[in-house]
Amino acid sequence: MKPELIVDAPIIGEKKIWVKKIYKPYFDHPFHFHKLCELTWVENGYGKLILGDFVGNFAEGELILASPELPHLWKCDALYYKKKKDLYTKALGLYFPLEFINRVTDDAGSISLYNDLMHRAERGLRFHGETRLKIIEKIKEIAQCSGLAQLGIFLQVVDMLSKSKEYTALASIGYKSSTNENDMERFNDVYQFLLKNFSRDIMLEEVSRICNMTPNAFCRYFKQKTQKTFTRFLNEIRIGHARKLLQNENYSIKDICFECGYNNPVNFFSFFKQITGQTPNGFRKKMHNLK
Repeated sequence: MKPELIVDAPIIGEKKIWVKKIYKPYFDHPFHFHKLCELTWVENGYGKLILGDFVGNFAEGELILASPELPHLWKCDALYYKKKKDLYTKALGLYFPLEFINRVTDDAGSISLYNDLMHRAERGLRFHGETRLKIIEKIKEIAQCSGLAQLGIFLQVVDMLSKSKEYTALASIGYKSSTNENDMERFNDVYQFLLKNFSRDIMLEEVSRICNMTPNAFCRYFKQKTQKTFTRFLNEIRIGHARKLLQNENYSIKDICFECGYNNPVNFFSFFKQITGQTPNGFRKKMHNLK
């Protein structure tokens, strides 16, 4: 699949918002970006999320705001590709121009709050708590109406997002997106390969061939474009998957180690502590106490 600028929102250059409903067996967009702001609510579905230089999981109920040109990839877990009838993804995307609020009001305070929100959204924002629950209800209302009624509810959503402190920024501080087509194509191919194969041994030579590079050239290129080493990126995918499996106590830690692509528990424990600051046992106990 070739990465792309997604232009399916027919409102670029207009003073409108656009609602896109997604209902399909699995999310199938490649690594891509938009020229519009995107607020995504995942009603059903789970898997891996790459957003800027963030690597992690997504689950049912996610609410994520991304600024224009922030590249991202939603990849469902392997079960979704086995065409099980009880697994289906359902999401709603709300798209709007970056300058939308500046076009509908001259109120300096509102514009300042909105511009600050959009600056933070350059890293991608994951909302949680009461904010997430309230905005999901508003998004449901937006999907059921149009015209001024829809606009009024959307302005309420923007106001809540702008004032909320219940969020986590996903991409790292200072992350700068690159929407160069050649880079996007290469990274889409690499990311798709890693998300499909992270649970087995992956040789650097194998990945570098995807980009038609030598291993050394690929490592330099990857670090330059992502601000991360290839090894770090791969381990973030694996440890992200491990964190998900650790929440299911039917899996032993040893089994999770091998399921995530590690050949021995020593490496698994080392990378888990390095990336999360916790041991696998400590993480599992913490998750258990939160239930």
